This record gives sequence, structure tokens and C-alpha cells, in this order.
Amino acid sequence: MNLEKSQLDLLSSLLQSSVNTSKDIAEISGQDKTTVSLIAVGLTLAVTGFLRSMNV
Repeated sequence: MNLEKSQLDLLSSLLQSSVNTSKDIAEISGQDKTTVSLIAVGLTLAVTGFLRSMNV
């Protein structure tokens, strides 16, 4: 995978946003923060990977 610095910065920003959002969801729903964070990050990576594969 050949990623440029700007792409890595965007991916890092996306993952950080996902983690922050999942923490807010966990607080509202009362669920375990770790579980919600892992699910959110996993979905984010899956969607990102799918979009990268479509953009070949």
C-alpha cells in the first residue's frame, strides 16, 4: 500500500473522529466504551478499504 503523507493524515483524522464519536455514543447508550470503539473503528476501516479498492 503506497500512501502519501496527506493520505495518512486524513486516515488518522478519520480514525480519531471515529473514536471520539464512538465514545459519545457509548456515553449516551450506556454501553462499554471499548466495545463501541472497536466496532466503530472496524467499520471505519472496512468502509475506507472498500472505497480505496473502488478508486483503483
